[in-house]
Amino acid sequence: MRRSGAPSLIISLFVLCGIFLSACGTTTPATNNNGGGSTPAPKTVTLVTDIGGLNDQSFNQSANVGYTKAQNELKFRRQVIESKSQNDYVSNLTRAAQTSDMVIGVGFLMATAMDQVAKANPTKSFALIDSCATDAKGNCDPLKNVAPLSFKEQQAGCLAGVVAGQMELLGKSKLTKLSGNNTIAAVGGLAIPPVDHYLAGYQYCAKKVNPAVTVKINYSQSFDNTAKCQDIANNQISSGKADIIFQVAGGCGVGALQAAKAKGVYSIGVDSDQSKVNDSVITSAIKRVDQAVYLTIKDFEANKFSPNPAPFDLTNDGVGLAGLSSSLPAEIKPVVDKYIADIKSGAITVPDAVQK
Repeated sequence: MRRSGAPSLIISLFVLCGIFLSACGTTTPATNNNGGGSTPAPKTVTLVTDIGGLNDQSFNQSANVGYTKAQNELKFRRQVIESKSQNDYVSNLTRAAQTSDMVIGVGFLMATAMDQVAKANPTKSFALIDSCATDAKGNCDPLKNVAPLSFKEQQAGCLAGVVAGQMELLGKSKLTKLSGNNTIAAVGGLAIPPVDHYLAGYQYCAKKVNPAVTVKINYSQSFDNTAKCQDIANNQISSGKADIIFQVAGGCGVGALQAAKAKGVYSIGVDSDQSKVNDSVITSAIKRVDQAVYLTIKDFEANKFSPNPAPFDLTNDGVGLAGLSSSLPAEIKPVVDKYIADIKSGAITVPDAVQK
Protein backbone atom coordinates (compact mmCIF):
# COMPACT_ATOMS: atom_id res chain seq x y z
CA MET A 1 0.00 0.00 0.00
CA ARG A 2 2.77 2.41 0.84
CA ARG A 3 4.61 1.75 -2.45
CA SER A 4 1.48 2.30 -4.55
CA GLY A 5 0.85 5.73 -2.90
CA ALA A 6 4.17 7.29 -4.09
CA PRO A 7 3.43 7.09 -7.85
CA SER A 8 -0.01 8.57 -7.23
CA LEU A 9 1.51 11.53 -5.46
CA ILE A 10 3.95 12.20 -8.33
CA ILE A 11 1.14 12.04 -10.90
CA SER A 12 -0.93 14.46 -8.83
CA LEU A 13 1.96 16.93 -8.73
CA PHE A 14 2.32 16.82 -12.53
CA VAL A 15 -1.38 17.45 -12.94
CA LEU A 16 -1.27 20.42 -10.59
CA CYS A 17 1.75 21.86 -12.40
CA GLY A 18 -0.08 21.52 -15.70
CA ILE A 19 -3.08 23.37 -14.29
CA PHE A 20 -0.93 26.15 -12.88
CA LEU A 21 1.57 26.25 -15.72
CA SER A 22 2.36 29.91 -15.37
CA ALA A 23 3.18 29.39 -11.70
CA CYS A 24 5.81 26.81 -12.71
CA GLY A 25 7.85 29.41 -14.62
CA THR A 26 6.36 29.36 -18.16
CA THR A 27 4.87 32.54 -19.74
CA THR A 28 2.65 32.82 -22.76
CA PRO A 29 3.85 35.27 -25.45
CA ALA A 30 1.52 38.11 -26.47
CA THR A 31 -0.16 37.57 -29.79
CA ASN A 32 -1.22 40.09 -32.37
CA ASN A 33 -4.77 40.64 -33.54
CA ASN A 34 -4.29 38.25 -36.45
CA GLY A 35 -3.16 35.40 -34.22
CA GLY A 36 0.08 35.25 -36.19
CA GLY A 37 2.66 35.48 -33.41
CA SER A 38 3.92 37.86 -30.75
CA THR A 39 3.33 41.63 -30.79
CA PRO A 40 6.51 43.54 -29.97
CA ALA A 41 6.30 46.16 -27.26
CA PRO A 42 6.39 49.74 -28.61
CA LYS A 43 9.78 51.44 -28.57
CA THR A 44 10.20 53.99 -25.83
CA VAL A 45 10.80 57.68 -26.51
CA THR A 46 11.87 60.43 -24.10
CA LEU A 47 11.43 64.17 -24.65
CA VAL A 48 14.05 66.49 -23.11
CA THR A 49 12.95 70.14 -23.02
CA ASP A 50 15.02 73.28 -23.20
CA ILE A 51 15.17 75.68 -20.25
CA GLY A 52 11.86 77.35 -21.15
CA GLY A 53 10.03 74.26 -19.87
CA LEU A 54 6.73 72.68 -20.83
CA ASN A 55 4.69 75.77 -19.99
CA ASP A 56 6.60 78.27 -22.13
CA GLN A 57 3.50 78.65 -24.35
CA SER A 58 5.91 78.33 -27.27
CA PHE A 59 8.16 75.67 -28.82
CA ASN A 60 8.72 73.43 -25.77
CA GLN A 61 4.99 73.25 -25.21
CA SER A 62 4.44 72.60 -28.91
CA ALA A 63 7.00 69.77 -28.83
CA ASN A 64 5.12 68.22 -25.93
CA VAL A 65 1.86 68.39 -27.87
CA GLY A 66 3.39 66.33 -30.69
CA TYR A 67 5.04 63.95 -28.23
CA THR A 68 1.78 63.42 -26.33
CA LYS A 69 -0.13 62.78 -29.55
CA ALA A 70 2.37 60.09 -30.57
CA GLN A 71 2.45 58.59 -27.07
CA ASN A 72 -1.33 58.31 -26.90
CA GLU A 73 -1.47 56.73 -30.34
CA LEU A 74 1.46 54.33 -30.04
CA LYS A 75 1.08 53.55 -26.31
CA PHE A 76 4.73 53.81 -25.32
CA ARG A 77 5.72 54.77 -21.78
CA ARG A 78 5.70 58.54 -21.24
CA GLN A 79 8.91 60.18 -20.06
CA VAL A 80 9.51 63.93 -20.29
CA ILE A 81 12.54 65.56 -18.67
CA GLU A 82 12.56 69.34 -18.18
CA SER A 83 15.91 71.16 -18.24
CA LYS A 84 16.29 73.91 -15.65
CA SER A 85 19.62 75.26 -16.93
CA GLN A 86 22.06 74.64 -19.76
CA ASN A 87 24.19 72.65 -17.32
CA ASP A 88 21.43 70.02 -17.27
CA TYR A 89 21.64 69.10 -20.95
CA VAL A 90 24.28 66.35 -20.84
CA SER A 91 22.91 64.68 -17.71
CA ASN A 92 19.29 64.86 -18.90
CA LEU A 93 20.09 63.51 -22.36
CA THR A 94 22.22 60.75 -20.82
CA ARG A 95 19.48 59.73 -18.40
CA ALA A 96 17.00 59.68 -21.28
CA ALA A 97 19.30 57.52 -23.43
CA GLN A 98 19.73 55.02 -20.59
CA THR A 99 16.00 54.51 -20.20
CA SER A 100 14.60 54.74 -23.75
CA ASP A 101 15.20 53.78 -27.36
CA MET A 102 14.91 57.30 -28.77
CA VAL A 103 15.60 60.74 -27.31
CA ILE A 104 14.21 64.01 -28.68
CA GLY A 105 16.00 67.17 -27.60
CA VAL A 106 14.22 70.51 -27.85
CA GLY A 107 16.35 73.41 -28.94
CA PHE A 108 19.49 74.70 -30.61
CA LEU A 109 21.27 75.26 -27.30
CA MET A 110 21.70 71.55 -26.60
CA ALA A 111 23.45 70.81 -29.92
CA THR A 112 26.90 70.18 -28.39
CA ALA A 113 25.46 68.13 -25.53
CA MET A 114 23.51 66.08 -28.06
CA ASP A 115 26.70 65.36 -30.00
CA GLN A 116 28.46 64.15 -26.86
CA VAL A 117 25.63 61.93 -25.64
CA ALA A 118 24.78 60.49 -29.08
CA LYS A 119 28.42 59.46 -29.59
CA ALA A 120 28.42 57.78 -26.19
CA ASN A 121 25.21 55.88 -27.03
CA PRO A 122 25.59 54.75 -30.67
CA THR A 123 22.85 52.12 -30.41
CA LYS A 124 20.23 54.69 -29.43
CA SER A 125 18.45 57.10 -31.80
CA PHE A 126 18.20 60.84 -31.27
CA ALA A 127 16.42 63.81 -32.84
CA LEU A 128 17.21 67.46 -32.22
CA ILE A 129 14.86 70.34 -32.90
CA ASP A 130 16.39 73.43 -34.52
CA SER A 131 19.92 72.13 -35.00
CA CYS A 132 22.30 69.41 -36.01
CA ALA A 133 24.52 67.80 -33.39
CA THR A 134 27.64 69.97 -33.24
CA ASP A 135 31.18 69.25 -32.12
CA ALA A 136 33.21 71.40 -29.72
CA LYS A 137 34.16 73.74 -32.58
CA GLY A 138 30.53 74.34 -33.50
CA ASN A 139 30.60 72.26 -36.68
CA CYS A 140 27.76 69.92 -37.65
CA ASP A 141 28.64 66.33 -36.85
CA PRO A 142 26.86 64.02 -39.33
CA LEU A 143 26.07 61.22 -36.88
CA LYS A 144 24.02 58.32 -38.21
CA ASN A 145 21.94 58.14 -35.03
CA VAL A 146 20.90 61.82 -34.87
CA ALA A 147 18.11 63.37 -36.95
CA PRO A 148 18.34 67.19 -37.09
CA LEU A 149 14.82 68.64 -37.33
CA SER A 150 15.17 71.99 -39.09
CA PHE A 151 12.61 74.60 -40.10
CA LYS A 152 12.56 77.53 -42.51
CA GLU A 153 11.46 79.97 -39.83
CA GLN A 154 12.26 82.86 -42.17
CA GLN A 155 9.18 81.96 -44.22
CA ALA A 156 6.88 82.21 -41.18
CA GLY A 157 8.66 85.39 -40.08
CA CYS A 158 8.10 86.80 -43.56
CA LEU A 159 4.35 86.32 -43.28
CA ALA A 160 4.35 88.09 -39.91
CA GLY A 161 6.30 90.91 -41.55
CA VAL A 162 3.79 91.12 -44.37
CA VAL A 163 0.98 91.62 -41.85
CA ALA A 164 2.90 94.27 -39.89
CA GLY A 165 4.16 96.10 -42.97
CA GLN A 166 0.73 96.12 -44.60
CA MET A 167 -0.88 97.42 -41.41
CA GLU A 168 1.51 100.36 -41.35
CA LEU A 169 0.92 100.93 -45.05
CA LEU A 170 -2.84 101.14 -44.48
CA GLY A 171 -2.22 103.60 -41.65
CA LYS A 172 -4.36 105.23 -39.00
CA SER A 173 -7.33 105.67 -41.30
CA LYS A 174 -7.81 101.90 -41.19
CA LEU A 175 -6.18 101.08 -37.85
CA THR A 176 -6.82 103.80 -35.29
CA LYS A 177 -4.47 102.27 -32.69
CA LEU A 178 -1.44 103.02 -34.89
CA SER A 179 0.69 105.98 -33.78
CA GLY A 180 1.47 107.13 -37.30
CA ASN A 181 5.25 106.67 -36.93
CA ASN A 182 5.41 103.77 -39.42
CA THR A 183 7.53 101.74 -36.97
CA ILE A 184 7.39 98.08 -35.94
CA ALA A 185 9.63 96.05 -33.63
CA ALA A 186 10.72 92.58 -32.60
CA VAL A 187 12.14 91.08 -29.40
CA GLY A 188 14.48 88.14 -29.94
CA GLY A 189 15.81 85.81 -27.26
CA LEU A 190 19.40 84.84 -28.13
CA ALA A 191 20.97 85.64 -31.50
CA ILE A 192 20.96 81.99 -32.62
CA PRO A 193 19.95 80.76 -36.09
CA PRO A 194 16.29 79.82 -35.41
CA VAL A 195 15.64 83.22 -33.82
CA ASP A 196 17.52 85.16 -36.49
CA HIS A 197 15.69 83.29 -39.24
CA TYR A 198 12.35 84.53 -37.89
CA LEU A 199 13.65 88.08 -37.48
CA ALA A 200 15.26 88.12 -40.93
CA GLY A 201 12.00 87.12 -42.60
CA TYR A 202 10.02 89.65 -40.57
CA GLN A 203 12.40 92.46 -41.43
CA TYR A 204 12.73 91.56 -45.13
CA CYS A 205 9.05 91.14 -45.94
CA ALA A 206 7.84 94.09 -43.88
CA LYS A 207 10.15 96.30 -45.94
CA LYS A 208 9.22 94.54 -49.16
CA VAL A 209 5.55 95.38 -48.53
CA ASN A 210 6.28 98.82 -47.12
CA PRO A 211 9.78 100.14 -48.02
CA ALA A 212 9.39 103.15 -45.71
CA VAL A 213 8.71 101.13 -42.54
CA THR A 214 11.27 101.16 -39.71
CA VAL A 215 11.98 97.77 -38.11
CA LYS A 216 13.58 97.81 -34.66
CA ILE A 217 15.16 94.57 -33.39
CA ASN A 218 16.50 93.92 -29.89
CA TYR A 219 17.58 90.79 -28.01
CA SER A 220 16.78 89.87 -24.40
CA GLN A 221 19.59 87.28 -24.07
CA SER A 222 17.00 85.02 -22.42
CA PHE A 223 14.26 82.56 -23.26
CA ASP A 224 12.69 82.44 -19.82
CA ASN A 225 13.03 85.82 -18.08
CA THR A 226 9.64 87.42 -18.76
CA ALA A 227 10.63 90.73 -17.16
CA LYS A 228 13.56 91.24 -19.57
CA CYS A 229 11.36 90.94 -22.65
CA GLN A 230 8.70 93.13 -21.07
CA ASP A 231 11.26 95.88 -20.42
CA ILE A 232 12.62 95.73 -23.97
CA ALA A 233 9.14 95.90 -25.50
CA ASN A 234 8.16 98.78 -23.22
CA ASN A 235 11.17 100.72 -24.47
CA GLN A 236 10.42 99.87 -28.11
CA ILE A 237 6.90 101.21 -27.65
CA SER A 238 7.61 104.26 -25.48
CA SER A 239 10.90 105.47 -26.95
CA GLY A 240 10.88 103.76 -30.34
CA LYS A 241 7.20 104.51 -31.09
CA ALA A 242 6.64 100.96 -32.34
CA ASP A 243 3.03 100.00 -33.10
CA ILE A 244 3.52 96.25 -33.44
CA ILE A 245 5.73 93.93 -31.34
CA PHE A 246 6.82 90.53 -32.70
CA GLN A 247 8.14 88.22 -29.97
CA VAL A 248 10.74 85.56 -30.80
CA ALA A 249 11.93 84.73 -27.31
CA GLY A 250 9.97 81.72 -26.07
CA GLY A 251 8.67 82.07 -22.53
CA CYS A 252 10.54 85.35 -22.09
CA GLY A 253 8.60 86.76 -25.05
CA VAL A 254 5.32 86.41 -23.17
CA GLY A 255 6.50 89.53 -21.34
CA ALA A 256 6.68 91.38 -24.66
CA LEU A 257 3.09 90.42 -25.37
CA GLN A 258 2.10 91.69 -21.92
CA ALA A 259 3.83 95.00 -22.58
CA ALA A 260 2.00 95.38 -25.90
CA LYS A 261 -1.34 94.81 -24.21
CA ALA A 262 -0.58 97.25 -21.39
CA LYS A 263 0.53 99.94 -23.85
CA GLY A 264 -2.43 99.42 -26.16
CA VAL A 265 -0.45 98.32 -29.23
CA TYR A 266 -0.55 95.21 -31.40
CA SER A 267 1.58 92.09 -30.98
CA ILE A 268 2.52 88.99 -32.97
CA GLY A 269 3.20 85.62 -31.33
CA VAL A 270 5.66 82.92 -32.28
CA ASP A 271 5.92 79.14 -32.76
CA SER A 272 2.28 78.42 -31.85
CA ASP A 273 -0.95 80.43 -31.98
CA GLN A 274 -0.55 82.76 -29.01
CA SER A 275 -3.81 84.65 -29.42
CA LYS A 276 -5.13 82.78 -26.39
CA VAL A 277 -2.14 83.87 -24.34
CA ASN A 278 -2.79 87.57 -24.83
CA ASP A 279 -5.56 89.43 -26.64
CA SER A 280 -3.13 91.97 -28.12
CA VAL A 281 -1.94 89.17 -30.46
CA ILE A 282 -3.24 89.69 -34.00
CA THR A 283 -1.52 86.60 -35.48
CA SER A 284 1.44 84.30 -34.82
CA ALA A 285 4.33 83.01 -36.90
CA ILE A 286 3.89 79.26 -36.67
CA LYS A 287 6.58 76.61 -36.47
CA ARG A 288 5.03 73.13 -36.40
CA VAL A 289 7.33 71.63 -33.81
CA ASP A 290 4.41 69.42 -32.77
CA GLN A 291 4.13 67.99 -36.27
CA ALA A 292 7.88 67.44 -36.54
CA VAL A 293 8.02 65.56 -33.23
CA TYR A 294 4.94 63.49 -33.99
CA LEU A 295 6.11 62.44 -37.47
CA THR A 296 9.65 61.70 -36.26
CA ILE A 297 8.36 59.37 -33.55
CA LYS A 298 5.96 57.69 -35.99
CA ASP A 299 8.81 57.08 -38.45
CA PHE A 300 11.04 55.72 -35.68
CA GLU A 301 8.38 53.28 -34.48
CA ALA A 302 7.91 52.15 -38.09
CA ASN A 303 11.69 51.58 -38.48
CA LYS A 304 11.97 54.53 -40.87
CA PHE A 305 14.39 56.65 -38.86
CA SER A 306 16.54 58.92 -41.05
CA PRO A 307 19.53 61.08 -40.06
CA ASN A 308 18.76 63.35 -43.03
CA PRO A 309 15.10 64.45 -42.76
CA ALA A 310 13.79 67.12 -45.12
CA PRO A 311 13.42 70.60 -43.60
CA PHE A 312 9.96 71.72 -42.54
CA ASP A 313 8.66 74.69 -44.53
CA LEU A 314 5.53 76.14 -46.16
CA THR A 315 5.38 73.39 -48.77
CA ASN A 316 4.92 70.62 -46.18
CA ASP A 317 2.99 72.64 -43.58
CA GLY A 318 6.05 72.80 -41.34
CA VAL A 319 5.75 76.56 -40.87
CA GLY A 320 2.98 79.07 -41.47
CA LEU A 321 0.84 81.84 -40.04
CA ALA A 322 -1.99 81.58 -37.54
CA GLY A 323 -5.37 83.04 -38.39
CA LEU A 324 -5.63 86.82 -38.52
CA SER A 325 -7.53 88.72 -35.85
CA SER A 326 -11.02 89.83 -36.84
CA SER A 327 -9.95 93.35 -35.84
CA LEU A 328 -7.68 93.60 -38.90
CA PRO A 329 -8.86 95.06 -42.22
CA ALA A 330 -9.88 92.54 -44.88
CA GLU A 331 -7.25 93.94 -47.28
CA ILE A 332 -4.43 92.23 -45.40
CA LYS A 333 -5.27 88.57 -46.01
CA PRO A 334 -5.01 88.66 -49.84
CA VAL A 335 -1.52 90.14 -49.53
CA VAL A 336 -0.49 87.36 -47.13
CA ASP A 337 -1.95 84.73 -49.47
CA LYS A 338 0.02 86.19 -52.39
CA TYR A 339 3.28 85.93 -50.44
CA ILE A 340 2.49 82.33 -49.45
CA ALA A 341 1.96 81.43 -53.10
CA ASP A 342 5.11 83.24 -54.23
CA ILE A 343 7.28 81.57 -51.56
CA LYS A 344 5.93 78.13 -52.42
CA SER A 345 6.53 78.68 -56.14
CA GLY A 346 10.03 80.03 -55.58
CA ALA A 347 9.18 83.49 -56.89
CA ILE A 348 10.28 84.88 -53.50
CA THR A 349 13.25 83.54 -51.58
CA VAL A 350 13.29 84.81 -48.02
CA PRO A 351 16.74 85.50 -46.52
CA ASP A 352 17.70 83.94 -43.20
CA ALA A 353 20.12 86.62 -41.96
CA VAL A 354 19.14 89.86 -40.25
CA GLN A 355 20.28 93.01 -42.06
CA LYS A 356 22.18 95.30 -39.72
